[in-house]
Amino acid sequence: MQLNMQDIYDNSGSISKQATPWLSGHKQRLTLLPNLHLLNQHLSSNADVSIHEEAPAGLYFSFLGTGPIKTVEDIQSVQINYQARAISGDILIKKGEEFSLLQAHISPSLLASVLGETEDQVIQHFVSMRNKLGNEKSVIQLPVTDNTRPALTNILNHKSHSISLAGHLYSLIFTLIEQLQMLSHLSQCEGCQSKLFSAQNLLETPDLNKLDLQNLAHTVGLNTEALAIGFKYLTGKSIESYFTLNRIESAALKLRENPAEKSHIVAQSGFSEAQFEAAFIKYFGVYSHQYGQIH
Repeated sequence: MQLNMQDIYDNSGSISKQATPWLSGHKQRLTLLPNLHLLNQHLSSNADVSIHEEAPAGLYFSFLGTGPIKTVEDIQSVQINYQARAISGDILIKKGEEFSLLQAHISPSLLASVLGETEDQVIQHFVSMRNKLGNEKSVIQLPVTDNTRPALTNILNHKSHSISLAGHLYSLIFTLIEQLQMLSHLSQCEGCQSKLFSAQNLLETPDLNKLDLQNLAHTVGLNTEALAIGFKYLTGKSIESYFTLNRIESAALKLRENPAEKSHIVAQSGFSEAQFEAAFIKYFGVYSHQYGQIH
């Protein structure tokens, strides 16, 4: 099924009658100022759907999830990219998949006026960062951190005037710009990267069954913000996701070797029974008791 994004939602932000047979979800798009927009949308599909979308030029600060983004905990990753011109393309959502997006779109000229710089300076800065830190799709990825969490919470909980919401959004963008500067340093600092590799090795220690970010940062000699940002850049995963995946992979190996010891293996993993099963489904797509039958 092929649909255009502009035809998926009606004027109220609900799924249109045309798209209802295949999709469910919602969309809220706010114009806070000229050239400053905030989008919050969620899509869930009950069929394979290809969606054609067009995006105008500008700077995009995106926060991605699967289920509806109502709290910071619903955000799984942060992406930053600059588009010099309008682009279009197709997004494939497979049957049973969900997609959520909280996104700020701002023009370089507006951001330049707020920062007290020229538009060319802003563009050059983000192009330089994209070339240095972007992935194969020219997108820079960051984790959600303690510094971005308050501004995100304010945005998601906001109920009053658009001017104050714009203020929260500016605060978030400024924090992300500072994080880009930090990431730029981390990407060039050999000593910092050595500390990040040390953190990765510690997370893979077999007897580590509880994540203590403060202690991990202190042990390797970085602050928690630098550790979180650098680790995401190094591994492509947040520290929390990397730790969980490592624990679950270790547990899966033990389960395959001795399925009768499941209770002991769960206890060793540091997860509750419910957390253990949820992680198994997330990473392997099956319940733990089914894993041994497949592998």
